[in-house]
Amino acid sequence: MNTPPPRRRKRRTSSSSEPEYQSPRRRKKKPGASSPKKKKQSVNNVLLLKVALFSAGALVLVAGIFMFDWKGLSKDLGLGNSHEKILKQVLAIKEEQADIFASIKDPSSARAALPRMKEVTVEIAKAIAAHKQLKQTDKLTPEEDRDLKAKYDPLNKETDARLRKEMERIMQIPGMATVMAEVLQEIRFAQMEAQSQIQKDAALAGFNASGYSPVTDSTSITPDMRIEVLHLGDIWRPGKVTDVAPNGNVKVNLDIHKQTNAFDQYYPRNKLRIPD
Repeated sequence: MNTPPPRRRKRRTSSSSEPEYQSPRRRKKKPGASSPKKKKQSVNNVLLLKVALFSAGALVLVAGIFMFDWKGLSKDLGLGNSHEKILKQVLAIKEEQADIFASIKDPSSARAALPRMKEVTVEIAKAIAAHKQLKQTDKLTPEEDRDLKAKYDPLNKETDARLRKEMERIMQIPGMATVMAEVLQEIRFAQMEAQSQIQKDAALAGFNASGYSPVTDSTSITPDMRIEVLHLGDIWRPGKVTDVAPNGNVKVNLDIHKQTNAFDQYYPRNKLRIPD
């Protein structure tokens, strides 16, 4: 008996009445793309953060002065040994800061206050530099320190509270985030310029600092002498003389490179000083 061949199933053609289901195609999101709303919110958050940092930074800078070595700082500012005078002066700076913040009512008043805010920032930078310079040689006794803190800490805290209150008020003014971010940047630049100038002035004063003499054309310089170089314009670096050129320039091996002579170089005499 002959067995019939198996029946082959017909393939469904494209003309079939049942269409093939296809899932909807999703649009690809471009890298870095975000909705305008989210982008705006992100920018606002950055600006608010900058303003917050400005507020905190201003407070920390001035509050830090209060803990300085008042005895040494008062001498440097020409106030004799009167701790009372220097403390009152610093508290006056803080009160003025609070007055400046109190005068800010809108963007235009914030910009108008900028020049004086820069000046106050420079005053703070000078006080910090003076403290750093003198704190190693003239310190208050523990008793003097306790007495001054007992008398002036309450006044200092009152001023800090006023500063915080004014800063918080400014933060609530509509449209102030961008303006205060700009003000912050200007003040920061003023601070950096003041610190740079103070450092340069201190370095130049180092030519005639106690225990040193500037190197002049008539100064006798020989190899192996100890010497210091005004490095990068504002830092004194100690080293050792390795050679003296016919034109008078001095070749120095700085202590920071004492393991090698590869970085030795010649310096003009107006950049050098020698220990007495």
